Amino acid sequence: MISFFFKKKTLPLLTEDFIFFLKNKFGVHPINQQLYLEAITHSSYKNIENSQYDNERLEFLGDAFISLAVANYLFKVYPDKKEGYLSQLRAKIVSRENLNKIGEDIGLQNFILYQKSSNNYKSLVGNTFEALYGAILIDVGLEKTQKSIEEFILKNHINIDKIILENRDYKSELLMLFQKKRTPIVFKTFKTDHIQQEVTFSSEVYSNGERIGKGIGTSKKAAEQDACRVILSAT
Repeated sequence: MISFFFKKKTLPLLTEDFIFFLKNKFGVHPINQQLYLEAITHSSYKNIENSQYDNERLEFLGDAFISLAVANYLFKVYPDKKEGYLSQLRAKIVSRENLNKIGEDIGLQNFILYQKSSNNYKSLVGNTFEALYGAILIDVGLEKTQKSIEEFILKNHINIDKIILENRDYKSELLMLFQKKRTPIVFKTFKTDHIQQEVTFSSEVYSNGERIGKGIGTSKKAAEQDACRVILSAT
């Protein structure tokens, strides 16, 4: 956990460890240190330190900036892709789940100030990640902040090819393939035995009464997608 030292009648200063973290993971050297202190301060921290600020306003700003920055990056990288395709990619990249993962990958959780208790603060790391980019935007300006997120985050921590594969709609592709053949297909999906205490589903795909593929998943939709993936990979 990061610590701070105070000088009389001055703002708290960030530790050298956190300043190094910002330079190494974001390519930023802080000018207004209070902005970054505010960015890593969760609202629960007020209860134990009588803090006068938290990161919620910076989170609001960072959320908007990250969405715009990712859109700008995808627009440049994929000049031939249509709006719907780019929107799906952006939604996946800026999802709270993905921002949580990025924050954890870079070790942001080690610097967040919050009240440790039995409460599980949902999206604590992802929210702080957004707040940090709100602070960076105010501190160094739009151009440098865009460069930071492209060079240090999107290129280092985002596997767009993997995201594309994960977002591929195998079921729609298979249905279109068989529509062209004028051959109907039927899905038979049902719950199976629990595997490692998780409910699983199995999906079988039939054409002209013959089973042409089978898949499993943690939901009906996932099982059907898996079955279609198997069939398409063998086509």
